[in-house]
Amino acid sequence: MSNNQHVPGNEQRLRKRAKPGKTGSGLRSIKAKENFWGYLFILPNLVGFFVFTLFGIGFSLTMSFTDWNLIKGVESAGFIGLANFKSMIGDVYLGASLRNNLLLLLVIPINLVLAATLASIINRGIYGRSFARSLFFLPYVTNVVAIATVWQALLHPTAGPVNSFLKSMGVSEAALPMWLSDMKWALPALMIILIWKDLGYNILMYSAGLQNISKDYYEAADIDGANAFKKFLHITVPMLSPTTFLLTTLGIISSLQMWSIAQIITNGGPGTATYTLALYIYRSAFITYRTGYASALSWLLCIIILVITLIQWRGQKKWVNY
Repeated sequence: MSNNQHVPGNEQRLRKRAKPGKTGSGLRSIKAKENFWGYLFILPNLVGFFVFTLFGIGFSLTMSFTDWNLIKGVESAGFIGLANFKSMIGDVYLGASLRNNLLLLLVIPINLVLAATLASIINRGIYGRSFARSLFFLPYVTNVVAIATVWQALLHPTAGPVNSFLKSMGVSEAALPMWLSDMKWALPALMIILIWKDLGYNILMYSAGLQNISKDYYEAADIDGANAFKKFLHITVPMLSPTTFLLTTLGIISSLQMWSIAQIITNGGPGTATYTLALYIYRSAFITYRTGYASALSWLLCIIILVITLIQWRGQKKWVNY
C-alpha cells in the first residue's frame, strides 16, 4: 500500500489526537494535580505560618492599642488608642534599654576585628586548625544557662579567678572591679561575654570567606615585597568586605534582640545597667503584666529592625556581583 493512500479511519484518529482543546485540557489536569500535591505537602508550614506568625503579628498590633493585662485576659482589654506609644516618651526604663542597646553595638567591630585576625592566622595552615575552629565555635552552641553559670563564677568580685588574677598582677583590692554587681562594670562585663560567645561563629564565617580568595593576589603581593600586615590590610580585608557587611548586619539585629543572657546573668541589673529593649519587653509582658504596652514596645523593636534590614537590602546590591 502506498504511503500517500487515503485511510479514512486513520485520518479521523489523527484529527482527534490533534484537537487543541483536548491537549490543553490534559496539560491543565496534570498541572492541577501537581499544584494539589505541592500545596498539600506545604500545608503544615502554611498552617503554622498563618496561626503562629501572621495571626501573631495582627494580634500584637491590635493589642498595642489596648490596655491589655495578661492576668485579666483578652476580654478585659480596652481600646486606648496611641496611649501606649505616647507612654514611651519619658520612659526611664525604655531610655536605659535603648542606651544599653546602643553601647552593646560596640561589641560588633571588636568581635569582627578579632575574628578576621584569628581566621587569617588559622587559615595560614597552623597545626590542628580544624580543632581550633571547633574550639572557638563551641561557646556559640553552648547552652545559655551554662554560659551564665560559668561567667558568674569567673567574674565573682571576691572569689572569682578574674579578680584573683588581677590581684596577682598588682591591682589593689579597692581598685578591683565588682563586675556584674557594679553599675559601671556590669555592661562591660556583659559585652566581654558576648564577644567570647559570638567570636567562634564570626571566625567560621570569615574562614569560609578566606577560602574564596585566590592565592594569586598574595603571590603578586609577595613579588612586590609586601609583608604579612600589608597583605592582610590591602587584600584580605577588602576581599572579605561582603562577609563583614553580612556579619555586621546580623550582629546589629542580634544585639537588638538580645535578652536571654542579660536576663539569666544580671536580670537587667544592677538597677537598669544591663536592661535591653528585648528584656524590657519580656518584663513588661510577663513580670509587670503590662501586655498591651509590651506589644507596643515590640512594634518599636520591629520598626528598628525593619529599618536596619532595608539598609541591608540596599547595601547588599553593592556586593551582588563582587
